[in-house]
Amino acid sequence: MPRHKYSSTFKVKAVLEALKDPDGIAAYCRRKGISDVVLYRWQAQMINNASNLFEKVPQAAKSKITHLESELVRKDQVIAAVTEEAIELKKKLVD
Repeated sequence: MPRHKYSSTFKVKAVLEALKDPDGIAAYCRRKGISDVVLYRWQAQMINNASNLFEKVPQAAKSKITHLESELVRKDQVIAAVTEEAIELKKKLVD
């Protein structure tokens, strides 16, 4: 059986609808053609990541920012080294 790729919007909607379904999660999953194990996994992911919704900067963004800042420092160092080398070469040409 092929694996389905569900969007994050679909997953959130499915979890919330399943929780509100009067027939229960299993009946909801059967009607929608979703494995109840998969839906419970989505539910656990939502619960585990719920605190990120209220953070000013999500954890994933923090790590990306840190990575980009370190990359920027490295690029500044390379630019400084190349500029210094260009200045030295220019001085040699003038002399």
